[in-house]
Amino acid sequence: MEALQEIQNQFNAVSEKYDRQRQFLIPCFDDFYRAALTLSDEVSTVKNILDVGAGTGLMSAFFHEKYPDAKITLIDISSAMLKKAEERFEGNENINFLNADFATVELPDNHYDLVVSGLAIHHLPNELKQRLFGKIAKTLKPGGWFINADQVLGETDLAEKIYTENWKNHVQQNSNLTEDEKQSAFDRIKVDIMAPLNDQLKWLEEAGLQNANCYYQYNNFVVFAANKQ
Repeated sequence: MEALQEIQNQFNAVSEKYDRQRQFLIPCFDDFYRAALTLSDEVSTVKNILDVGAGTGLMSAFFHEKYPDAKITLIDISSAMLKKAEERFEGNENINFLNADFATVELPDNHYDLVVSGLAIHHLPNELKQRLFGKIAKTLKPGGWFINADQVLGETDLAEKIYTENWKNHVQQNSNLTEDEKQSAFDRIKVDIMAPLNDQLKWLEEAGLQNANCYYQYNNFVVFAANKQ
């Protein structure tokens, strides 16, 4: 519970600047989100979307642009982040917001065509990741997809060392970020609980989803997905 509160505090504190910072903190920003969007082409009809750990609504904004008539539900534990999302989508009746712990919230069965997530699930302990994957499998409609753009732990100690050093060097050398913003980013990764990609693909299959696979990777930034048949 203390770890969960720490995550909430970290993201409440950074909510005002988060979107601007994200494009500089993610070295592969454009390709990362484009890969997630492109995967959604596999769904024949997209009417209902769930954004898990939606934050300020950045991921939802990309999907709303692609599917302007779809209903999108944004779930996030940070009230401050979700307030920025509400401002982003002010007046849009197709967008709904739920301030809740997405790891434990109850979800309707067979309801969503797409469940998406951007840089959120890696904050959960592994047991809760697995539990969430089970909930996602149940809330997807047959033919629906789960698309997760996230960070993963290196499969070996050396891989993890290289991933971490590359990212820290990218942040440290980025002139668009202040020293305080860089330090804040380094502080936030201390509460990360990343899991290896292959473990998470296995958990998706165990949850009842099919075709679990990685569709994009840049160091530890990955887009992986699975569908419900």
